[in-house]
Amino acid sequence: MSIDWDDLVLGPTMGLFGDEVIYTPRGGAPVTIPDAVFDEESIDLQLDEDGQTTTQRRPVLGIRASALPTEPQQSDSVKIVKTGKVFIVREPLPDGHGHILLKLMATA
Repeated sequence: MSIDWDDLVLGPTMGLFGDEVIYTPRGGAPVTIPDAVFDEESIDLQLDEDGQTTTQRRPVLGIRASALPTEPQQSDSVKIVKTGKVFIVREPLPDGHGHILLKLMATA
């Protein structure tokens, strides 16, 4: 028996913690997502060859794959409705269970 992650876990959790965003695929029509989870300063740690740790603070957005008509791609855009800020998708990272973490970058 497989678990319906989207229905049993992701939907209720993101419905509780999420905010509305407008996702626009590059060259496509905008899609309103009512329950995406945005973090403006997620910490990204990397270990360099010499053993030094590099820390970068970058915005990220968690979305449910079922909320999008197509797979997210680099250069798609996201508008955070609450703040009006617009970001570009730098890297989509699907987790294999219906959740996608989007690493973002700010627009000029």
